[in-house]
Amino acid sequence: MIEDLQTHYKVLVADDDEDFLELIQLRLTLDGFRTQVSPNAKNIFVMIAAEAPDIILLDIKMKDVNGADVCRMLKSDPATHDIPVIIFSANHNIREIATECGANECITKPFDSKRLKEKLLEFIKDRHAA
Repeated sequence: MIEDLQTHYKVLVADDDEDFLELIQLRLTLDGFRTQVSPNAKNIFVMIAAEAPDIILLDIKMKDVNGADVCRMLKSDPATHDIPVIIFSANHNIREIATECGANECITKPFDSKRLKEKLLEFIKDRHAA
């Protein structure tokens, strides 16, 4: 069953809102995902080099680096271009931004944790089928 596989999948979340990071890490952990969080976008490259995640959740607006730029870098690097990236933002044109930067999916903030779990399970199902 796909839900049983989720404990084998690592989700990396980057957002400069530390309260949000704490909440999403708790939610994803309760949902059975292995999670790793970063309060800035620059640090995720070090984290990816140490252990590549299966899925990346990336906020667009962060203090240090624009999340869309990070997504472009991830998608242009042969070592990371296959890692699914879900970007999220309160920005009303998030879908346009996601398409432009090469993200696999986008979610508008605030988002429903049930919808997020469904999206993550879709990616797990797709990767498991491949």
